[in-house]
Amino acid sequence: MTIDIPQVKSFVSSNLTTLKKAQQVATQLDCPLDKLKQSFYRTEKVSLSRYIRESRVCRMKERLLTSEALCKVICLDLGLREDVGARLFKNTTGMTMEEFRKSYFGALPSIWQMAKPRSEADRPGLRLVITENEVRKALTKPADKESQQPVSHSSGVWIQGPAN
Repeated sequence: MTIDIPQVKSFVSSNLTTLKKAQQVATQLDCPLDKLKQSFYRTEKVSLSRYIRESRVCRMKERLLTSEALCKVICLDLGLREDVGARLFKNTTGMTMEEFRKSYFGALPSIWQMAKPRSEADRPGLRLVITENEVRKALTKPADKESQQPVSHSSGVWIQGPAN
């Protein structure tokens, strides 16, 4: 019996909120737990349980950066108690969830801001917001040789009027 590792990863990703142990993956995929663990480790060079933990932390990071949800809500949405989720995040990343969020957004230039979605259809996330003040700075700044590269257009750029 060959174990399909991409199927295992897909199952973990789609069931991250309800998944508690590697045994659940083995039961769902109808294969022996020890064989699943060995195959997964041999292929991915990481244990299945560690992969599940890292997937959770990755999803937490994603939610921290793309939403304004409270840390407690993010943990609960992933099927973890607040204290368990916070400890998992801290042990994996070395910082609290709130420190992670602040360090990421604190490191961004002043023109990057969290944009609030206009409607439910809009996906939350980072958007480039250029204020009138930033445009003035850019236009009055003396051009250097490195900044004379052609400007490319990209989707998701919003131009905002005067800052209040």
